[in-house]
Amino acid sequence: MESAKSGVQGAGALLKALDIIEFISKSPNPVGVGPIAAELGMPRPTVHRIVSALEERGFLQLDSASRGFRLGFHLFELAHKAWADVDLRALARDHLDRLREISREASVLGLRSGNHFIVVDRRESLFGIRSVVPIGQMEPLFPGAFGMAILSELDPAMIAEIDPDLPRRSVGLSDGRAIPFGEAMRRAAARGYTVYTASGNDAVASVAAPILDYLGRPIAAIGVTGPASRLSPDHLHALAPDIIDSARKITSNAGNSVQSIEPRLRPKPQPSQPETRCIPATTLLGKTPRWSERDNLLYLADVMGPAVLACDMEAGNTWTVTKPDMGVLCGLKSDGGLLFADGTGLHLVSRENSQELVQILPRGLVDSRFNNCGIDPSGGYWLTSMSVRARPGEGAILRVSDAGVSVAKEGLSVPSGLAWNPDGKTIYVVESARRLILRADFDPEARRIGALEPFAEFDTSEGSPDGIVADQEGRLWVALWDGWSIARLDKAGRVERKVTLPVPRPTDLCFGGPTGQTLFITTARIRLSARILSEAPLSGSILTIDLTE
Repeated sequence: MESAKSGVQGAGALLKALDIIEFISKSPNPVGVGPIAAELGMPRPTVHRIVSALEERGFLQLDSASRGFRLGFHLFELAHKAWADVDLRALARDHLDRLREISREASVLGLRSGNHFIVVDRRESLFGIRSVVPIGQMEPLFPGAFGMAILSELDPAMIAEIDPDLPRRSVGLSDGRAIPFGEAMRRAAARGYTVYTASGNDAVASVAAPILDYLGRPIAAIGVTGPASRLSPDHLHALAPDIIDSARKITSNAGNSVQSIEPRLRPKPQPSQPETRCIPATTLLGKTPRWSERDNLLYLADVMGPAVLACDMEAGNTWTVTKPDMGVLCGLKSDGGLLFADGTGLHLVSRENSQELVQILPRGLVDSRFNNCGIDPSGGYWLTSMSVRARPGEGAILRVSDAGVSVAKEGLSVPSGLAWNPDGKTIYVVESARRLILRADFDPEARRIGALEPFAEFDTSEGSPDGIVADQEGRLWVALWDGWSIARLDKAGRVERKVTLPVPRPTDLCFGGPTGQTLFITTARIRLSARILSEAPLSGSILTIDLTE
């Protein structure tokens, strides 16, 4: 972190104090004088004088147990006073204009008022038909997209206070199916937005994202609404990234620290890299690819779709096998069935598409979702889970056995891919939030994971590691989310080869194909803006690389 230079005399100490406050605000734990000085490149005596002054004025407080500093309550008092003067209509004005230009439909801003959503500003559709959403209109938070966007950021206790019957309600989907209210909220929280299409001949379709205050509480929502005849489900999902971006920028301008959702700039291709081929698909978050030698097909999960897909490499097409709850594909059974894990448990999906719940989940995973699945050398399944809102410290590694599903490691943030070395005695775990690949000893007989330690770390400019797979020599291949690339690591954890891709968000990998030397790469289009999607239209497809070439 580097303070901006100022021509104002005497501003240097102020800028240093602001840098210290910002650094402490981003730390999950109290921070001592030494680490602050080392990270910010300041002399310890200077840091000590500044933090002492900030503590005296209530901007910082000392944690007696760790002897580190955290933010003081006076900052929250000032933030509360600032929020009293926030004019969301003014902050959202340009965003409403932009969303109307992008969608050509009506854009809407509304506030939560108790159990209702009130429209406080809007822009009319460019199609010349006046909106059916007038300013001042009040409607219940459920079941519209705007109200549900707000509900998705509330905890179950608050939702029960709004309406005790809500947890027992269901939400209709555009394909005629209905899902439980809780699953709809999990999907909305994980996606960062809500889509809803009303029923009837003149149905209205909407997509909305929540706006949070400085404490992360949902206070409003912004989005787009119009006739379902013009706003298909695919169109709603395509509009979502720009709506999320607007909601987050409004939030950021109003005091929240969440920043833009844009990936890094597209890098230049690596010299002499292999050809990348594409099998078209539109997954929101493709993951857990599994090659079936029996069917000569690739199977994968669209975690956010959610759906399980089959992909014919030779024909170059994909189709939906089943539409479960939000989850991941574990593996393929010898009889052709699929094992899938979602918020209710592990399900066996037969070739006839019948489903059987074969394992239930441990309690405490209601606010979590599965992010990946690995298969150890003995064929056992391991799942990684994370908070649907990606909250730090709420991720875990779960072991699947005949006795049930149990927690093997916890306290992670966004754990993702899992892989083992050829002898099965070392496990690798991706911790995406920290841009790390961790390593631990693994006991194949007891199926026990030892202490995790860093194996490879990636710079912000490289993207975040996501899915991983080990090749026949035991080298790891890793998908770099927002990095437009995959990389191969040597046995010391260093990048020894990189392949640039035509998409910013590769998510997972597996080997397969007739020779076993085709690398399949799943990708994502979730939360990508229209600008990025126009630059990377293959986002959401399955990419293949023939490593024998």
